[in-house]
Amino acid sequence: MACENDLEKIRDMQRTRLSVDEVKNVTSYLSQGGRMKAKLTAPLMLRYFDSVPRVEFPNSLHVDFYNDSMQIESYLDAKKAWYYEQQSRIVLTDSVVVIRIDGDTLKTNELYWEQNLHKLYTTKDVEIRQKTKTIFGKGFESDEQLKNGRIDSITGILLVGASKFAGN
Repeated sequence: MACENDLEKIRDMQRTRLSVDEVKNVTSYLSQGGRMKAKLTAPLMLRYFDSVPRVEFPNSLHVDFYNDSMQIESYLDAKKAWYYEQQSRIVLTDSVVVIRIDGDTLKTNELYWEQNLHKLYTTKDVEIRQKTKTIFGKGFESDEQLKNGRIDSITGILLVGASKFAGN
């Protein structure tokens, strides 16, 4: 029995290895029209240059979103994310949380961000916490600022008593 190397298999393995960039402890800034819009931090970023070019964040990511006055207006956390540059689509999965500065919070296990359409959506279960209520549902769509959102199917509403916020 002899050991044989298939030259084409070796070349394929080298191409596969060379088609991924790895960056640890990433901090990246997104600007539009000369204004900073977001700051992304992640422990690991993988950029794939294969048939489906994409950027993967396999070990979590955090994003701070800024308004035109450079004040943070919302935060986003997810355990995993993928950015498909050609489609301008971001897919966030596993414990996705978006918190607006006013306290409104969206929780889901999957969220799509269509950057060209300026919208967020999911077909999965969602929980939206507001000062006076928590809304549970399935399916959600909103603008990027979470200001004009709608739940496809509301499955429950939990009202929060005013006394809880008054310290009583």
